Amino acid sequence: MSAHVPPPRDAKKAAIIVLAIVAAMIVAIFVGFNLYHADTLQERQAGQVDPQDLPKGPRDLQTEPPPR
Repeated sequence: MSAHVPPPRDAKKAAIIVLAIVAAMIVAIFVGFNLYHADTLQERQAGQVDPQDLPKGPRDLQTEPPPR
C-alpha cells in the first residue's frame, strides 16, 4: 500500500476560505433576523400595525361586529 499523501496546501486554503464564507453568511442571517425582529417589535409597541396583520373583515378576529 502506498503511504498517505496529504492534500496540497491549496486545498487547505480553499477549505478555510469556504468555511469562512459560510460562517460569515450564518452571522449575517442571524444579525439580519435580529434587526428585523427589533424593528417589528418597536412598531408593535408603538401601536403601528403591519398592513398584513390588519383585519380583513368584521368577523376576521372571530368577534361580533360593532353595533351600528
